[in-house]
Amino acid sequence: MAILNKQKSIVIGSILLAGASSIAVAETVNTTATVTVQNAFNLTEVTPLNLGTLRATADPAGTETATVVIPADGSAPTAATSGPPAALSVLTAGTPATYTVDSAAGFTSLTLTLPGPTTTITVAAAAAPPGTPAFTLGTFTGYITSGPNSGTAYTTATPNLQTDATGTVSFSVGATLTTDATTTTSPYIDGDYTGTFPVIVVY
Repeated sequence: MAILNKQKSIVIGSILLAGASSIAVAETVNTTATVTVQNAFNLTEVTPLNLGTLRATADPAGTETATVVIPADGSAPTAATSGPPAALSVLTAGTPATYTVDSAAGFTSLTLTLPGPTTTITVAAAAAPPGTPAFTLGTFTGYITSGPNSGTAYTTATPNLQTDATGTVSFSVGATLTTDATTTTSPYIDGDYTGTFPVIVVY
C-alpha cells in the first residue's frame, strides 16, 4: 500500500510540471511611428523676361497701339501695329523668362497661374517725366521645357506641367508688350522700362 501511494504522488507531480511548462512569457515594447510632411517645393526664376531693345512710338491720342509678342517657346518675337503713329520695331530680340521647379513629388501635375487677360501690368521708365508713355504687358503664355511633357505649350484647361521622377520640371513664360493706350504729351524716352508680374505654381 505504501508503494502505491508513492507512485500516485509521482504521477500527480508530473501532471503539475506539465501544466506549468505551457504558460507563455510575453514582453511588450512601444514603438514610435514618424511621418514627414513636405508640401513645399522650390520655384526658381532662372532668367527674367527680356523684352529686347525696341524702337517705340506711341499714339499721343492713345487710339492706336503697337505690340511685340515674346513667344514662350523661344521663337523669334513678332511686331505689329493697329495703325500709325503707334509703332514698335525690334532692334534686339527679347527672350522668355525661364523657371525651374524642384523638390516636388515625382510624376505629379502642377498648376501654373499667370496674370489673366484682364490684368494690367505696367512697364514704365523710373525717371520718366509726367506725360511720358509707358507700356502694358499681357497675354502671358507658358511653355514646358523639361519633364514628361517637355516641348509642349502649357494648358490651363488640363494642367500638363508634370514633374519627372526626381520631382523636377522647367518651363518658360512669354508675353505681349503693348504701347501706351492713354493720352500722352511726350514721346518715349531712351532707357530701361521695367515692371513685375507674379508666376504661381501649386500642386
